[in-house]
Amino acid sequence: MPSPLTHVARAFGWNLNRVVPSAAEASALTAAGVSDPTVQRYAAWRRSLLLVALVWTTLAFALAVADLVRGGLGEFTRLGVGLELAWLGTAGALPVACAVGAVAWRRPSRGAGLLAAAWAAAFLLPFIYALLPVGAIYHVGEAAPAPATVAPQAVQAVPADDADGEGIDGCNVTVVIDPAAAEKLAAVQDLAVEFVLSGGGYLLLLPAVMSLIPGAVNGCLRVKSLLPAAQLPGWLLVCAAPAFLLFWAVILVIANHAARSPLLVFGVLLWAGAPIWYSLRGRVFVRSQRGAAEAAKIGGVKRLVLVTTLLGVGLLLAFVLTAKVAGLRVVGFERAEAVTTRIDELGEDDEVSVEDVQAALAESKSFVYAFDLSIWRLVVDSLAKLLVVTAVFADLVLRATVAAWRNDRTFRANAGVADYDATAAAAERLFA
Repeated sequence: MPSPLTHVARAFGWNLNRVVPSAAEASALTAAGVSDPTVQRYAAWRRSLLLVALVWTTLAFALAVADLVRGGLGEFTRLGVGLELAWLGTAGALPVACAVGAVAWRRPSRGAGLLAAAWAAAFLLPFIYALLPVGAIYHVGEAAPAPATVAPQAVQAVPADDADGEGIDGCNVTVVIDPAAAEKLAAVQDLAVEFVLSGGGYLLLLPAVMSLIPGAVNGCLRVKSLLPAAQLPGWLLVCAAPAFLLFWAVILVIANHAARSPLLVFGVLLWAGAPIWYSLRGRVFVRSQRGAAEAAKIGGVKRLVLVTTLLGVGLLLAFVLTAKVAGLRVVGFERAEAVTTRIDELGEDDEVSVEDVQAALAESKSFVYAFDLSIWRLVVDSLAKLLVVTAVFADLVLRATVAAWRNDRTFRANAGVADYDATAAAAERLFA
């Protein structure tokens, strides 16, 4: 049977035509009625991908449990406790679905529905978590309303006709504050507290969002490498690739106002924009590649994407380690000086007020502690979901490719194909 290193190489490799099933795998697939070499390569790759995903999803689930045990549920409302347990359940469903798919690897259709359902639940639940009001999830103390009036105080008043500017001491004045303005100020303070406390929801949301488009791109690329003559995976790849940059460009516009760092700008543009190469070299993917020389063009574009991605990641690491935002380092190596640590400590209280958040920010020197369990949980969860999404979308794209081939074959057998060809030729002349 294949070694663990073979499974890892298959899972992270993009060219499925280079996958070589072992003798035991080929025999098992042949006994199950799967004899075509190309289909055997896909089944062997999918098995390796799910085995590697099983390790990472299990690790992500273990970190989620450890984080929950460490932090407790004291700061959550009843609804918040239910959502936390539900999210923990979806995190545990992913390794179960990966295990079922790995066991039934000889028939990839078995367990594919369970894997897709588990991924969909893990994808949608963080959105529900993030859309709910923070007060419905956490115990949040309301900001104290500002007083309508301020008691008279001894101040110095300078009349307009006082030429020497010395003023008259001992004057008492009364400052009146509009009650409506006081309510708005309290609402802004509550909004600030909710924004800080909702950081946990955003951390749950990031892996689901960050893995969606790259996973779809990976699935399309792998099916195209498996079936170079198929055009549908190439078209899906060319259309999906720019979406990743568009998504992160919106976040970059907001983040750059706070950071104002060229490292952040060019890092995000290179990292998120690397898949644009698939669109710029779209002819390589939308055409049917039949020979080995033509199929090798896909590898050339993939190398461009890899180099661009690595440059972007390097710039982002330089930003994270050197830049300051609002006087705070992005990542620090002192646990007690991180904003995330202070917020976790506030979560141990029954209620959190805006004064508590202000004090936590004033005493901090960095936003994130480099070895915080939540950060490593975010990294592991992102990689685990990326592997799962790759498997889900590879199945979907392969099914769609087979359906398109079947429909085209059926259509070509009908008498009306000549009319369609004539219309398509006219449309070609229109866009020529």
